[in-house]
Amino acid sequence: MNETKFIPSIPKLQSDVLPQIKQAFGPLFFATAIEKGQGNVIDNGSFAFVSTKTKLLLVTCYHVWNGFLAAREKNPELKFYACFDDKHSVCICTTIDGTQTKPIDQNEKLDITVFDMEPFQEFLGEQGKNFFYPLTIPVSQLTTNDLVGVIGSPGKQRFETEKGTGFGRQPYFAYVLATSGFTIRVDFTRVMSLDRELTYKQGDKKPATAGVSGGPCFLINTDYKSYLIGIVTDHVCYEGRQDNYLTVTTANCINEDGTLKTPDSFYNT
Repeated sequence: MNETKFIPSIPKLQSDVLPQIKQAFGPLFFATAIEKGQGNVIDNGSFAFVSTKTKLLLVTCYHVWNGFLAAREKNPELKFYACFDDKHSVCICTTIDGTQTKPIDQNEKLDITVFDMEPFQEFLGEQGKNFFYPLTIPVSQLTTNDLVGVIGSPGKQRFETEKGTGFGRQPYFAYVLATSGFTIRVDFTRVMSLDRELTYKQGDKKPATAGVSGGPCFLINTDYKSYLIGIVTDHVCYEGRQDNYLTVTTANCINEDGTLKTPDSFYNT
């Protein structure tokens, strides 16, 4: 979209962009019981608030949701929680087969799972949430000049106290690397983190972004307005190689009713 590379002002990202995007996501985590305090959280990911014309949705990754289901087969006491604010966690699923809050739809190739927010509206509270409408422009219009921002809850920033578990909220800013079908690659070789954190160091078992899966990805315009373009699904990085990028599934794969388009349908429209 941009004819020249957009070089943002870090203070403007902090003052104008972060307030827009930080209310558009939250942490997800697997735990035995939140009342137990320390040592009960097994793993965590992220989710995005997404709006269509008819529904408010909670969107995360297929591998996050199904990772929970696989873990619960081994430990039936595990529950799946979402943090809608800094004080409260809401149990998304409590039954072993997931029937109480079964996703509207999920697709392994897209790596997306979609939940209807209607059963959880009462837990949103008075704090404003940003349910973003997906940007409808053709993804092919994105170029390497376009700045994007992602935000999520990295596992390395998870912390425990006597009162419970807390989660960080980490934004990253980088440029589009390539697009194909419902997938965007985001170049993380020159990522901008507001605290200058390295996203991957040699010897790390996981990149610093582990846990951001399911978080939203936004196109950041030159006027510092944010537009939802996708959901983060993976961080590809290899020691000793140049590959270092995020994969993002575009949000326009979500239909108005919350169901998902098939990966092949992108090329059939």
